[in-house]
Amino acid sequence: MAIENTLYVEEIPELEEAFLKKENANLSIDEAKENKIVEKLLALEDKLEYLNADFTLSYVAKKIKTNTTYLSYVVNKRFGKSFGEYSNELKINYVINQMITNHLYRKYSTQAIAESVGFKNAVSFAKSFRKRTGVSPAQFANNI
Repeated sequence: MAIENTLYVEEIPELEEAFLKKENANLSIDEAKENKIVEKLLALEDKLEYLNADFTLSYVAKKIKTNTTYLSYVVNKRFGKSFGEYSNELKINYVINQMITNHLYRKYSTQAIAESVGFKNAVSFAKSFRKRTGVSPAQFANNI
């Protein structure tokens, strides 16, 4: 009995982004279409959609009625980062704002904060937080 060992690119965000970057090298879309994608992305930001755990490249592409290739291309071009970096930055900025403005939020565990902004686990959240701020979430909260 053979075990099927199929790997889907979208299961590993880093592979998906590397694949799309390669694909995007020869891509160009008109500025009006780019602007529409950015406008829809900003509308999702305003609604805090990025706090959902399902705020992925494919989810957002479906939500704003485009494809993942165009979405990835526009985020790279307009924001200078991959979709994953863009998404994580929104989440971390939200946490920073909450910690500064809401003293109760500072008392939450790293796991609770991670879950509140849609990270799958506390380790990846803490790593992203430290990358953005230079300190752990707990250190950040203590320094406010």
